[in-house]
Amino acid sequence: MGRLLLMRHAKSSWSKPGLSDHDRPLNDRGLRDAPRMGAWLDEQGLRPDRILSSTALRARTTAELVASTWESSPDVHLYQELYLSTPQTMLETIMSECREEECILLVAHNPGVEDFIHATTACLEGCPTAVIASLSFEKSWMDILKSPTATLDAIWRPKELPSTQSR
Repeated sequence: MGRLLLMRHAKSSWSKPGLSDHDRPLNDRGLRDAPRMGAWLDEQGLRPDRILSSTALRARTTAELVASTWESSPDVHLYQELYLSTPQTMLETIMSECREEECILLVAHNPGVEDFIHATTACLEGCPTAVIASLSFEKSWMDILKSPTATLDAIWRPKELPSTQSR
């Protein structure tokens, strides 16, 4: 069984209007929330075998900050196709890059994150920035597209974490 930790990037900054969408950095809240979510995953005993991220600066920085909270973590692998991707593209990226991994963290964007959750679980979940959805699949990564059914095990939002949780 595989577990996908699907994360929407943390809150980005709009303070520099001349920047391309792809190059927008995280704002202060995003810089605070991303490592907080990584620490939460660690407290839950969820550490991915592989990290996949969109190449957009806000997604890449989110993935790196999440991973920085762990003593040892896999490298962050960047994929242009995950920038503003569809659920189909996310699944294809997982299938092409992940063979034996049991737990994957994928950092991407909305509406793709919400659409992925809905397409694979039939659950309609709102996904604010820095949300992490934990989905479990009974099939191998290679078979997900044949029958894309997943179980939404949990969804964590930064504002809903215990206030004592920090790092």
